[in-house]
Amino acid sequence: MNFDEITIDQLRASGSLKWSTFPDQIGMFVAEMDLGLAEPVRGVIHRFADSPGIGYRSDTDRKALQTATAQWLGSVSSFSPDPDSVYAVPDVVSSARFVIEALTTPDSPVLLPTPAYMGFTHLIPAMGREMIEVPCHSGGRYELDLEGIHAGFAAGAKALLLVNPANPTGRVYTRAELEALSQVVAKFPQAIVFADDIHAPFVLDGDYVPYASVNDAAARHTVMAVAASKGWNIPGLKCAQLIITNPDLVARLGAHLDWAAATTSTLGAAATIAAYREGGPWQEEVLSYLRGNRDLMEAAVARWPGVEMPHMEGTYIGWLDFTGAVEAGIVTRPVDVWLQEHAGVATTPGSSCGAGYDNFVRVILATPRPVLEQAIAGIETALGA
Repeated sequence: MNFDEITIDQLRASGSLKWSTFPDQIGMFVAEMDLGLAEPVRGVIHRFADSPGIGYRSDTDRKALQTATAQWLGSVSSFSPDPDSVYAVPDVVSSARFVIEALTTPDSPVLLPTPAYMGFTHLIPAMGREMIEVPCHSGGRYELDLEGIHAGFAAGAKALLLVNPANPTGRVYTRAELEALSQVVAKFPQAIVFADDIHAPFVLDGDYVPYASVNDAAARHTVMAVAASKGWNIPGLKCAQLIITNPDLVARLGAHLDWAAATTSTLGAAATIAAYREGGPWQEEVLSYLRGNRDLMEAAVARWPGVEMPHMEGTYIGWLDFTGAVEAGIVTRPVDVWLQEHAGVATTPGSSCGAGYDNFVRVILATPRPVLEQAIAGIETALGA
C-alpha cells in the first residue's frame, strides 16, 4: 500500500476525533494511525457488512481469539502463554480500572511512572485513588526510577501501571530493566502490576520483552494487556485482551472477567483474529514506514532551536521537549496552544502526561509522510528555524 497517497482531505472526511476536533489543524494528538487498514481486517468488515446480522460472540470465536492472541505473542516475543490464560475485554483503560478495583484495597494509592499515557493520569484520580507519580530518569533516555517505585510501594501503594513500549517516551524496556523492576515489586507481597503492552506491535529498535515473561515472580503479580487496536488501526472496534497466568488473580477478578468478555465487540474480536493471523505483512510495511517517519522527525528536531526529542525505540509517538525554546522566549506556554496558533498543528499537552512536563508535547507520527512534512514545515516556520 502506498501510504503517501492518503490525503488530509480524506482524513478529515473520515470524521474521526483526531481530524474533526480541530478541523483546520493537522491532527497529531490522538494515538491512532492515518495509514488505512490491512486487507485481512478490511475483509472481515466487508464480510460482516454482507451478513444477515452481527450477533454475540460464540464459544468458537472466544477460543479463536485466545489462540490467535497467544500465537501472535509467541511470534513477536519469547512469551507463548497458554491460550486459556487469555481473556477478552473491550479496551485497556476500562480493564485497568476493574483490575485495580478488584485486586487492591480501596484506599491504596496507585503508582504511575511519568511521563505517562493520559488515559492513566486521568483514570487514577477519577477512581478516587491517590496517584503517586514516579518521574522516570531522563538523561537523554528515560529509565524507570526503581528507588521511587520502591518508596511508593513502601508508602502503601498496591498497584503499578507499567506501559511498555512506553507512551509517550518511546522506550522499549530491556529484559534487565524489567527483571530489576520485578525484584522491587516482589518485595511487596500484595503488589500487582498492570502491564499495558498495547504498543507491542511497534518495536522500532531492539527486542520486545513482555514484563510478565521475565520470571516467575513477575508472572505471579502481573495482569498484562494487549490489543490489535494500535498495531492494525482498529481502536474503534473495542477489543483487547488480558493475559493472566496466575490462577489466584483470575479467581479474584471473577465476575469482572465475565462482564468484560460479554461487552467485547463481536466485530472487533473477528478483526483482531484476522490481524494477528494474517496481518503481519501489512504491519511490517507500517513498521518500515514509521521508522522513516521517526528518522524524518528526529532530523527535523535536531534543527530546531531549543527543542529536543528522545530517540523513539518503539511506538509511533514523539515526545518533544520545548524547554530551551520557552526559556529563550521563542515559544510561549501552553506549548500546545502556541503550536496550534503558530504552526497549525494540534498536539497533546505534556501537562496531561504528568506533573512537571508543561514544556513538552506529545505528537503522533503514524501519518502519511506528506502530512508529516507539512507539520514539520509549519513548526519550523513558527520557530524561525
